[in-house]
Amino acid sequence: MKLSNDEQGRDFKISLFKLPFRTYLGKDRSDKRILLQRVLVGQIKACSSAIKVIKGKIFLLLSLEMPQKDHVLQEHLIAEASLSIEHPISVSIDNDCYQIGTKEEFLYRRIAIQAARHRLQRAITYNRGGNGRKRKLKSRDHYNQKEKNYVDSRLHLYSRRLIDICIKSQAGTLLLVNQSNKEEIAKEDEFLLRNWSYYGLIEKIKYKAKMAGINVIIE
Repeated sequence: MKLSNDEQGRDFKISLFKLPFRTYLGKDRSDKRILLQRVLVGQIKACSSAIKVIKGKIFLLLSLEMPQKDHVLQEHLIAEASLSIEHPISVSIDNDCYQIGTKEEFLYRRIAIQAARHRLQRAITYNRGGNGRKRKLKSRDHYNQKEKNYVDSRLHLYSRRLIDICIKSQAGTLLLVNQSNKEEIAKEDEFLLRNWSYYGLIEKIKYKAKMAGINVIIE
């Protein structure tokens, strides 16, 4: 993949599989533009890339090798974290305890999005073919993406807060308490399996912990 700035210097030009592309980052409320600029100047290494076409739009899937940040950490200082429905993350370090997120914030909001999608789905059932049905199908897909985006943003926020607490407390080891047992229970509970994203949250915690130099132990 060959990356360069475009003429205006705002977005980027990419040569992928010998095909020319131009990026469109829009308002870019995340850090995509900054990451691509760091790739351009050699601060970050682009490991692999691919393109995906969704509803006529072309998306670039880019894998980056992020440099590990150096923090002052004490490996013997352990942060004990517990994942649950009531509070997505509860963490204790020495005598300090923190709770990250709430059931109302994560679960109820997700269920509200699902309920809206289900109401729309029932309405589609009684629609004949035509533009009205197409509009409702488009709205259903919108709710699917809305739920996915909401969950992903919450998990990123919760995992980021957890790692920030560990760094501030200089905890070099993060222990996820009784996680294996909780995952076994979740497998037997259809509601938990569908609505509580244990695996996604753990993966984000592990990734951010690795970047910060924190050792993760899953109990």
